[in-house]
Amino acid sequence: MVELDGLIAAVVGTDADPWVPEGHVALWFGDPPCVRKSKGGTGGARPELWTVPEELCLPAADPDVNH
Repeated sequence: MVELDGLIAAVVGTDADPWVPEGHVALWFGDPPCVRKSKGGTGGARPELWTVPEELCLPAADPDVNH
């Protein structure tokens, strides 16, 4: 998990992946918002990813872990 301009994101790709430019990371900010299928959602949403220069990312604060 990283922080970019105050937003929390999950790192889902690095420049070791062929689709991520050199010196960049691929981030997922949680979009699009979805509804659980058990609550009437349709499923099948395509995640929106952003590639950004890795030097713009900071380590995120320790997460609150729930079970």
